[in-house]
Amino acid sequence: MINLNSFDELAKKYNFFLFDQWGVLHNGHKKFDDAEKCLVRLRELKKKIILISNSSMPTTFSISNLSKIGFQKNLYDYCITSGQIALNNIKKDIYNKYGSICYPLKLSPEKIKYFNLKISKKIENANFAMIADIPNNLSIIDFAKTLDRLIKNKLPLLCSNPDYLVYDNKKLSMCGGTIAQLYEDMGGIVYRYGKPFKPIYEDIKKKMNIKSNSKVLVIGDSLWHDVAGGNLMKFDSLWIKNGVHKPQLSKETEINSLIKTYRPNFCMNELKI
Repeated sequence: MINLNSFDELAKKYNFFLFDQWGVLHNGHKKFDDAEKCLVRLRELKKKIILISNSSMPTTFSISNLSKIGFQKNLYDYCITSGQIALNNIKKDIYNKYGSICYPLKLSPEKIKYFNLKISKKIENANFAMIADIPNNLSIIDFAKTLDRLIKNKLPLLCSNPDYLVYDNKKLSMCGGTIAQLYEDMGGIVYRYGKPFKPIYEDIKKKMNIKSNSKVLVIGDSLWHDVAGGNLMKFDSLWIKNGVHKPQLSKETEINSLIKTYRPNFCMNELKI
C-alpha cells in the first residue's frame, strides 16, 4: 500500500474513477471542498467520473442531494446507487422467483412508496423480507427474533443498503448490511446489489463501456465495501483513511489486519490535490 500526499499522483494513471460519496466527497450534509477540487482536476484531464453509493434510495435522490450540497452535475458522468440497482432487479430476482408480498424490516414509508411494495405485517403471509437503513437506536439484538422467524419461513431477504456502518456526526451507526450479513450467516438467502457485490459494478461497466479493468480506480473509505468491491472486479483502489474506519486507526492490530485482508493499492488521509 502506497501512502499518497496528493490525488494528482493518480489523476493521469487511470481513465475511469469510481468515487464513493459519503466519507469521501461529503459527510451527508456538507461537501468536502478539497474532494471537489479532485473532480475538477479530472474534468480538466477529460477523465470519466462515476459516483457510486450504497444509498438505499433510487439514484434521483442521490443526484438531488449532491446538487443540494453544492456538487454541479457537470462534475460527473454517471451516478448510481445500490437502491437503484435493487429497484431495477427486484422483479427478476424476487417477484418472479418468490412472489411480491414484502415483510418490511424497519422500512420507512418513503422506502415502501418508492419501491412500490405490497406489504404484509405478518411474516407468514409474506414472500420476502426487505431491509434498508436502520434507525440509530437499534442493535443486532433488536432483529434476532425476527430473523429467526424469517429463517423458519424460508424467506429471502432483500437488502438495498449493504453497508455495515456509517460514520455520521462523529458517531458510528449500524446499517442494513450488518443485519443482512447476520441473516446470511444464519443460513438465510440474501440479495444485495451495492458495493462490494457485482451488480452495481456490472451496471457501471456496461453504462460507461469499460473494456479494461486496469484503467479503473475505485476511491472509498470502506475497506469492507469500496476496496473489497475493487478487489472483486480487479480494479485498483485508493483507500481514504479518515472515514468509516477512523475509530479503528488507533487500534493498530485491528486496522493492520483489515489492511492485510483487503490490500488497498493506495491510501490517503483525506481526498485532496
